[in-house]
Amino acid sequence: MVLPSAWLLLVPLLVAGTAAAQQPQLPARQRQDRRAALPTTPAEPIPEVYVAAGNLTTVAFNGPLDRDSLVVDRTRFKLVDVGDRLLALQPFADLGSGERLIVKVGFRDRALPAQAVLAVVTDSTVMDGNVEMDRRANTPEALLAALNQKEVELEELKARYVGNGPASLVLSEWLNKYMLPIKFTTAVAPADASGLEVPESIGYAGKFSALVAIRLRNLPGQPAWVVGQARLTSSSGALVKVLSVQMKSAELAPGEEGLVVVEVEAPPWTAGKPFSVVLVDTSGQRRLSLNLMTM
Repeated sequence: MVLPSAWLLLVPLLVAGTAAAQQPQLPARQRQDRRAALPTTPAEPIPEVYVAAGNLTTVAFNGPLDRDSLVVDRTRFKLVDVGDRLLALQPFADLGSGERLIVKVGFRDRALPAQAVLAVVTDSTVMDGNVEMDRRANTPEALLAALNQKEVELEELKARYVGNGPASLVLSEWLNKYMLPIKFTTAVAPADASGLEVPESIGYAGKFSALVAIRLRNLPGQPAWVVGQARLTSSSGALVKVLSVQMKSAELAPGEEGLVVVEVEAPPWTAGKPFSVVLVDTSGQRRLSLNLMTM
């Protein structure tokens, strides 16, 4: 049987219409532009940002953003971008019911609050196009919250360092009868030591932190060396939190030796396995990288 030409033209249209009807339809949401505010006290709820799959949401702040401070699960977003004052988000898919993705970004100035914390969610009825996020910087509430936080940190420091000198180690209970110094050996000699030598290095595992003490020699003919920062990676490959880095003398003159002591949150060493230490001077130009291992 031969179909009339009119039917032949209708068949592709019917097939296309059926396929389109079978495709899942994205829920219709109303796009909104609105204003919101960052909380000034810990008791206030985290502001929510409503996103939808395939749509771009921008959050504009009235403070300069620190681009390198962004904390977000980038695997969930097709686009994540931080500008001087703008945060752009475009998710791959809608978030599940009750799901909240936390996004954190810091500010470059010294005003308070120092960080914006947002909860990214999906709503069935609305999505945010542009959100103007008001940072009520240095309000009395924000200053009081910061003061309370600093007082907590001060009490922790006072508990850790009771007095000065050797007695403080015992009074703070950091030093105990089980502690023995741990001597390290250089597992891999650094290819470029930036004009520095490491005659010896030892470690101490205290009650609530650990110390890595590295004796440095600034070779003759080198410029003076001033410790700037330290970065330690544990034997398991995890970055270790550095609490402080200190040197008794202000600087190491050419040919001079000195002791650099790095306090870390937890011991980075494991018996028989190397851990890495990176010391950088204040200029950022002279960098000493070495792998240490327990003897």
